[in-house]
Amino acid sequence: MKKPKPLVDEPQAYRYAIWLLTRRPYSIGELQEKFRRRFLSPEIQEKVLTRLIQKKFVNDETFSEIYVNSKMNQGWGPHKIKLGLQKKKIARGLSEKAVGSAFPPEKINQSALEILGRQKQRFLRKKEKKKGQRLELACQFLVRKGYSFQVARLAVTRVFGYNSDLPHDD
Repeated sequence: MKKPKPLVDEPQAYRYAIWLLTRRPYSIGELQEKFRRRFLSPEIQEKVLTRLIQKKFVNDETFSEIYVNSKMNQGWGPHKIKLGLQKKKIARGLSEKAVGSAFPPEKINQSALEILGRQKQRFLRKKEKKKGQRLELACQFLVRKGYSFQVARLAVTRVFGYNSDLPHDD
């Protein structure tokens, strides 16, 4: 891999940041990471980021709301979205707020039910090698999507009907 070219002054760093932002939205933490990789001094980083924030080119709150809505439309659950925001270097408070407003408690169960309802036939087509395997796979599917085990278990019992073959969280 080619070594990144160091940034030496504020105008060069600002042009680089604008170039990055024309390609896709970035969080402040991601831009700081990009600057760090280009060996930009912390003082210049702060000046460039302040300028970008003042011009409203960068806003972590807006970024997190857009990210949450985008990932919700892809069927991601709240836990997976929080991890994604963490990778994007969004502050925990902002990510909690964005995910909390998009996923009120009653909506979490409803969205899990909708996702599993759309995938129900996929699980019903699978042959079971042991009793309850289908339901276990459906439950694991929702957990991988970012829903808690309790929400996944509830959705599976509602979509497939009550079944005592589901794993218990004892």
